[in-house]
Amino acid sequence: MYSFELTGQFISEKERAVFRDFLHFYGIDEGVWKIFECLFNAKTKGTVPLVLKVYENSDLAGAAVIIRCSRYGSSLYDNKMMADFFDLLHIPFYLWIKFGCCMDMMSNPGFVRDPAKSDSIYTAIADYLGKNSWMTMISDYTTNSVLYPDAVTLPALPHALIDTSAMTETGDYVRHHKNIRRKYQIFNKNGGTFHSIHNVLEPQDIEMVRKCFISTAERSVFYLPYQDLYLNSAILTSSTRINNVIYFIARLNGEFIGYQAAIKTGDCLNALHGAFDRNRPTTYHAYDLLFVEMTNYAIEHNLKIVDAGAVLNTTKQRMVNCTRPMSYFMLSRKPIIRWIFLMITKHSKIQGRKQMRFYEEDKAE
Repeated sequence: MYSFELTGQFISEKERAVFRDFLHFYGIDEGVWKIFECLFNAKTKGTVPLVLKVYENSDLAGAAVIIRCSRYGSSLYDNKMMADFFDLLHIPFYLWIKFGCCMDMMSNPGFVRDPAKSDSIYTAIADYLGKNSWMTMISDYTTNSVLYPDAVTLPALPHALIDTSAMTETGDYVRHHKNIRRKYQIFNKNGGTFHSIHNVLEPQDIEMVRKCFISTAERSVFYLPYQDLYLNSAILTSSTRINNVIYFIARLNGEFIGYQAAIKTGDCLNALHGAFDRNRPTTYHAYDLLFVEMTNYAIEHNLKIVDAGAVLNTTKQRMVNCTRPMSYFMLSRKPIIRWIFLMITKHSKIQGRKQMRFYEEDKAE
């Protein structure tokens, strides 16, 4: 039998040692703990990170990072009146972004003491959340549906990856993408440069991270239910020295115009956070070229995967070479609430044509 504890305190140093074999088994470096520490230190009034701990015979057997969201109206509706109404209700729901590790600084597969018991513990976590919450949404691979037998399911945007395992040079990647060389010429001609910074950003660059985040959020089709926490976490991680974190920065004539932060863990380069200054009329293809820069870094450092998170735009859809189907698994302790939650989500912009076009196009391939 498992017992559970839901807490706002992050996993201690002693508790992390319990999961060392799990990290090693899945090729995850212990540096990810620092990312989650920053996440917990960046909590906001409307979005709070939590740890759900699983005990077996009083011994810690597993843990998952869960986000409690209570201001998510803008994620559901573009209409300000509707969005404000849902924020006013202040109804919390739990979100577990289970695919990948540290994508958007939130994602985590769930950590277990014994890798052989992973599925059993994941199912127990989902069962606990389903029985003890008004609403829970788990974002996971569609193939993992067996872990959530009591969930109702909706399609989600596919997971975007660049598989570099068969690449020996950047040319192996570039040859599959049209006009990359021309885009570099245009970018360079207009004073564009890329460079990478390791571990921590300079204060002046951190302020530009904030500016890029805000301009991107204002113009994006997507508004994350944890948008405020995402920004705070990005600022905090950027100002914290964290080993194996790399910032890929684009500049025009020396001015910061956008970036992507990533963490090197195992044989993967995992996206943490990133944004561009959308107030500019153009960045001269900087976003397209960012994928080339990250792929080049991965090849040079013998990494096999660049994890770009979910497919959120046409550029990302075009620049990755591998996708995995995703689903939202929705749970509630009350069947009627689960049905209402399903209907709200199904008829919100989360399932709208603008967002789900990438799901439809991926399914058609």
